Amino acid sequence: MSLLALLLLAVSCGDKNTREQALPVLGPPALASNNHPSGETEGFPDFRLEDQFGGMISPDSLSGQLIVGDFFFSSCKGICRDQLTGLKKVYAAYGQDDRIRIVSHSIDPDNDTRDALLAYAQNAGVMNRNWLFLRGDTIDVYPLARGSYLAFAESDSLADGGYTHSGYLSLLDPQRRIRGIYDAAQPDEIDRLLTDIRLLFAETHDR
Repeated sequence: MSLLALLLLAVSCGDKNTREQALPVLGPPALASNNHPSGETEGFPDFRLEDQFGGMISPDSLSGQLIVGDFFFSSCKGICRDQLTGLKKVYAAYGQDDRIRIVSHSIDPDNDTRDALLAYAQNAGVMNRNWLFLRGDTIDVYPLARGSYLAFAESDSLADGGYTHSGYLSLLDPQRRIRGIYDAAQPDEIDRLLTDIRLLFAETHDR
């Protein structure tokens, strides 16, 4: 329940420009602030994750871009399918736009090898790096879910597939503040995400 409370908590940064933003800034003050803790780059903890093409992705790789992020595993037979369906709509609309990246983080690095993620991406119709499928140690990925996306991901021997995770998609601005969270199982939420991306482009790129 505490995580759901965080998902719904909007924090004002207190200045006139923030109050005039079209989209709220979500999360506790540590995530809503532009002042990132020491050791963080681009608003993320330092990480090195491998993408489906074998490239290494760090926070600097995503510099200046909007991010739509989620957490999944390729053998998932539940909510991951809804996440994939929703993100394919985002990719259809923005898959050639370098101002935005879709970033899907695998929580099953043992089975989601680079080759497995590449096949998964190709089956989804993804042919470029505007949609990244990332893998890495769960010691890095699980905290990233909670600390940067207001999501959750963890191993669970009782869950189908051995993992449990949220089915939300998170929209981050270039300052790595969370500007929207969307239930992938609800088509109208995906429509809202597409609308909010346009609003965020107008705020961050079209001035």
